Amino acid sequence: MDTKSNNTNNTDDDGALRPSADELASLLPQSSRQERSFAYWVDKQLHMRDSDRKWWRPLSAAVVGGTTTLMGALVKLTFRKVVVEDLHKLTDLLDDDARGRPVVTVANHQSTMDDPVMWGLLPMRIKWNPDRMRWTLGARELLYMNPLTNAFFALGQTVPTVRGDGIYQLAVEIALRRLNENKWVHVFPEGRVNQDPELLRFKWGVSRMIMDSDRTPIVIPMYFSGMSSVLPLGQPSPIPRLNPFKNNLYVKAGDPIDFSLQVEQWRTARAKLVSADEIARLDEQVRVSIAEQLRASVARLNPAAEQKSCQTGA
Repeated sequence: MDTKSNNTNNTDDDGALRPSADELASLLPQSSRQERSFAYWVDKQLHMRDSDRKWWRPLSAAVVGGTTTLMGALVKLTFRKVVVEDLHKLTDLLDDDARGRPVVTVANHQSTMDDPVMWGLLPMRIKWNPDRMRWTLGARELLYMNPLTNAFFALGQTVPTVRGDGIYQLAVEIALRRLNENKWVHVFPEGRVNQDPELLRFKWGVSRMIMDSDRTPIVIPMYFSGMSSVLPLGQPSPIPRLNPFKNNLYVKAGDPIDFSLQVEQWRTARAKLVSADEIARLDEQVRVSIAEQLRASVARLNPAAEQKSCQTGA
């Protein structure tokens, strides 16, 4: 089924009518072989026609399942200790066929390998099922570099994101279509790799996904650490530092967050406004609020933050 995204907010922040997802896709250049290949895979991700699903599903299962299974095996060779806490809070949702709502996960971002390593810890029944596995957003300039990588990452359910193109770009539209199909979308809202203890400001794209989805997603915050010692920023070589005698991996899933009430209040308040400026201000206020709540929920999962909280409360 070709799913359209919610039209709750069909104007940009200046009040001007913004182009639809199909119009954005039609503007993609197609002069070179690489550009035509990129446009082809973007079209497949955007529309997910029933006729395409017959071949998409087994190929996607091979890419996503194979990659995450390989990473799951490599984790044992890379880390001295692996601690996974409360992952059932996510897997229980993914296994629930009667869930009725999409799922969004958000996490901090320590390295370019976070995604396959993190999901390599999932059960096989999820890793090899593309209908239950995550869709995620990844930097176009790093992933979609040639026709071969275009195919690999598109089938790997990784949506090409252009940094700086804002919350109305094609990547967010594709993510919204997957959410409107009740799928799972994972986002690294910091927008880039950050190995400092302090989280960066969360980008607003994930806020828009939560606000504009037909059914407000169930959000699971996650915290991830250990990859900064394997792929430290600034090292002269991109080769991972594999040290099973030193490196530790930690993954923790938090409690589900339900933004349904906040989104409903926003939609009710928005419907009463007439001025484009007032609507834009309200939209921004809610985006900022949701992004800040998500950032705080991820930060609280950091073991150092939990230990500090316990010491303060003692």
